[in-house]
Amino acid sequence: MMSKVTGPLEVIDFCANPVCQDEIYFGQRAVKYGKDLYCGNNCLCEGIGAVVIKADDNLRGGDATEHENDPTG
Repeated sequence: MMSKVTGPLEVIDFCANPVCQDEIYFGQRAVKYGKDLYCGNNCLCEGIGAVVIKADDNLRGGDATEHENDPTG
């Protein structure tokens, strides 16, 4: 199947992550956070200061006691 795009892609915005600022094209999948558009999840996380961590007992201050809402218990 051939693409129906006949002309140049239209830039509609730029990634709100100041480190990236890549072009976002019409029809491209993007992530909206508030009024800002990000070119992907990684840029969104970096742009808002989110970090990826491993959830473990260190998040509970090292306390290994069970929690009443613990889905594993």
